[in-house]
Amino acid sequence: MPVSARQHSEARIHTPQARSIREVVFGVNDGLVSITGIIVGVTASNMSSHQVLISGLAAVIAAAVSMSLGAYLSTVAQNEYFLAERTRELREVEEIPDEERLEVESIYRAQGFSPEEVRVLTQRVTADRDRWVDFMMKEELGILLDSVDNPWTSAAIMGVAVLAGAVPPMLPYLLVPDPHRALPWAIVFAVVVAFGLGVLKAKVAKSQWWKSGMQFLLVTGAAVVIGILGGSLLGRLLGS
Repeated sequence: MPVSARQHSEARIHTPQARSIREVVFGVNDGLVSITGIIVGVTASNMSSHQVLISGLAAVIAAAVSMSLGAYLSTVAQNEYFLAERTRELREVEEIPDEERLEVESIYRAQGFSPEEVRVLTQRVTADRDRWVDFMMKEELGILLDSVDNPWTSAAIMGVAVLAGAVPPMLPYLLVPDPHRALPWAIVFAVVVAFGLGVLKAKVAKSQWWKSGMQFLLVTGAAVVIGILGGSLLGRLLGS
């Protein structure tokens, strides 16, 4: 019996390329939403374009460093978990091979193979220890062979993605001296990029593009509204 389309889809989702795309989408969205909210709030508090840029740059540097460190630590923790699980599976294959062989047979039966096919496939898998362990990791635990990532690569991707996400809302303030004239353009740029990110995320997740795009738009819109309200309140409190 061939592998189902669902299993092929799940395998593609867990490839290194798909995980990198998710990191890019998450990082760009974080930079976009957080910096949009900050610069909108600073503009609403009646500060100059120079002050808006300084505030935005300080915020995006902090966000990029924080998200990069988070990506590094989470990847290290994930790798440690995967390696620990592989060590456990290897020990079980060596110490209780009969029980592990029964698990292989059970997995193949659940996939709809005939008794003879189950026997042949089980013999093939269990003939090689590494292949046996890899099979158990994938079929029993859902951990693929390429699940171990480079933490430095993950950190770099996340940091660059956050910085890239901060560019669209900050760009108008580099080109337009008046912050209140730059603000509408910053919002437009942020909205367009947010919708594009939603479409990209839908492509990776195999979901509806318009629905995903609207979800990202709502998040960015919430950041804009909160930024305007918070900035206006801050301006009144500080007497700007």
